[in-house]
Amino acid sequence: MNIIINNEFVFAEKVNLIKIENYLNNISSLDAKIIQKNQNGNEIFGTIKLKKPGKIRIEYSNINQDFDHLIVGNNGIIAIIDYNSNSEPLRYPISGTPLKYLSEKKINLNTDEIKVKLKEYSDYFDLEIKEINPTIGLGIILLKFQKNPIKILGWEIPINETQTTQILLDKTKINNTLDDNLFYISAEIMKYKNSRN
Repeated sequence: MNIIINNEFVFAEKVNLIKIENYLNNISSLDAKIIQKNQNGNEIFGTIKLKKPGKIRIEYSNINQDFDHLIVGNNGIIAIIDYNSNSEPLRYPISGTPLKYLSEKKINLNTDEIKVKLKEYSDYFDLEIKEINPTIGLGIILLKFQKNPIKILGWEIPINETQTTQILLDKTKINNTLDDNLFYISAEIMKYKNSRN
């Protein structure tokens, strides 16, 4: 009896993983407002725009609703621009961050490069994707989905053993047209440098 229950559970999990994979792979763009929370409950507000493959733009506003942080990704690179700092923008390969699982054109959840863990609740799923050999950080992202109909609600990215960043999506628009000009890193860095002068 236990074997049958276990097999049914494994089968259900595989079916749900296929549904999630198909859902993610049918997203060509995403445009939403975001609420970012840390482990202390502090909140930052902003927007996210994503266009596959590999284009991402996350804008953050401060308490006065002034735009002050930007993450922009294109051509395999993510740049992090802090308008409150005089430091040179940081750059990372998208492939080394968990954000690649949102921005890749086709996501494969059945590969030896990752471990996936699906937790099912009454009306939503949690999907943990963990890289076997992460290049930056812990290489973990926890995607959250509404169950029926399936819809992405947000994600969590652990920074270390005690810190995590949580993103909640609001007013999400899927597969709307997004202008490529939103994702040009060099243009955004030039705007940042001009603002410093």
